[in-house]
Amino acid sequence: MAAEKRCVIISASPEADIDFIRQNIQKDDYIICADGGLDTALKASITPNLIVGDFDSVQNTEKFPQVETISLEVRKMDTDTMHCVDVALERGFSNFLLLGATGGRTDHLLANLSILIYLSNKKAYGKIFDRYNDVTILRLGENIVETPVGTTVSIIPFGDTFAEVSYKGMSYPLQKGIVKVEYPYTISNKTVTNNACITLHSGRALLIIVHAKY
Repeated sequence: MAAEKRCVIISASPEADIDFIRQNIQKDDYIICADGGLDTALKASITPNLIVGDFDSVQNTEKFPQVETISLEVRKMDTDTMHCVDVALERGFSNFLLLGATGGRTDHLLANLSILIYLSNKKAYGKIFDRYNDVTILRLGENIVETPVGTTVSIIPFGDTFAEVSYKGMSYPLQKGIVKVEYPYTISNKTVTNNACITLHSGRALLIIVHAKY
């Protein structure tokens, strides 16, 4: 069943980390390349299951002639990555990993972050992953953060004007704190256990787990 498999969408960030992307592809993943993500897949020696895009930013359109391809109009109302998400949802997928979705253009980054809200509204799970960050949407209720002690965790209201959150197992405790979008003070907290808990009582927010030191 499609819903039991993970759908990995490789987007076209010009700063895509080829080795990182290659290392995070699993054998049973269903892989979709979004436009210029096709070039990234080629560099990483990854064969996609599906290619989607208007191909305005692709250099190697002929490298996978046997792979299913959906060609889009250049003038359209959604991004190539968003179209990939819609196609995958129609095919029954509910678990998404977006690679090559950070870095480069800020407007594309914000659009990709918005996809996490879109997936949440569709009762699907989405994660944006790069070498430094693991980004998801906080679910209402308890969210267990299974990471090594000392991991940096940030909460940023996103898709709503505020988020009401509580922490357990974090260096800076919080009990039903109201975090407003214009003043996100819940930045750069640290875990003090390997199964910290963040509870979202209301609102909406990004959960950002930082996996590397800058």
